[in-house]
Amino acid sequence: MLTLQYQIVIEATPAKIWAVLTEIERYSQWATAFSPRSQFEGDWFEGEVIAFFDPDFGGTRALVDRIEFHKVIEYHHTGVFSAEHQIDIDTDMARKWIGSREMFVLEPSPQGVVLHVQVQTDQAFVTMFNQGWQKALPMIKQLAETDE
Repeated sequence: MLTLQYQIVIEATPAKIWAVLTEIERYSQWATAFSPRSQFEGDWFEGEVIAFFDPDFGGTRALVDRIEFHKVIEYHHTGVFSAEHQIDIDTDMARKWIGSREMFVLEPSPQGVVLHVQVQTDQAFVTMFNQGWQKALPMIKQLAETDE
């Protein structure tokens, strides 16, 4: 697996950035960078399963490995599913996806808070992540900085 790194400085509190990352209404706004109707189901607690999906295309299941409120989110992907909710763990694409990891770290800095995103993934998904995070990070920044 390859490790990809992304970051952006946000002039907002860690609590505001956390809300943008983990509250469904805000998540659905910035995650359009990856898919038009992106959403999730599940709770942000260690050991919980989160389903990330677009109802038109399907999605992925992930297991939350680590939560430090307002500081760290880490999870790994355990399977993919179709729009009809059929689980796939056997196709070549699913085998490349399963085990991918994502980690978000909020680090205070003199300029605000640095949001670090680290992704461990197969080469097959590098372009998708690069293009998606290039669009998503400015959206997260705008949502956090303008959030009331």
